[in-house]
Amino acid sequence: MQYSYGWEKFHSAVLTLAGPGSQAQRLSDAFVFSLSHIRPEENLPEQLRADFGVLMLALIQKQAVADEGNAQATIFAMDEFEIHQSISKIIGLYDSLCREMPKDY
Repeated sequence: MQYSYGWEKFHSAVLTLAGPGSQAQRLSDAFVFSLSHIRPEENLPEQLRADFGVLMLALIQKQAVADEGNAQATIFAMDEFEIHQSISKIIGLYDSLCREMPKDY
């Protein structure tokens, strides 16, 4: 399956978002452990790549301080609305990717 790795990483991200912890921590974990491993050119259909790129850039806007990464610096500076928007985008991209997967996957 051409996009199975991307699907697996998005699936893992959504499960992380539904898990325990603060929304900011769950979003950070979804980025670090799942989404950051996706190579859009190889792992996503062409029609999802631009939206994925916009999401990823939005999650790394701030410079890292000390031992945190740019994603952690960005996410922990977001307000509740921005975090909710990012989570909604991840779920929407996952939904779109699921529609691209074969029915028996």
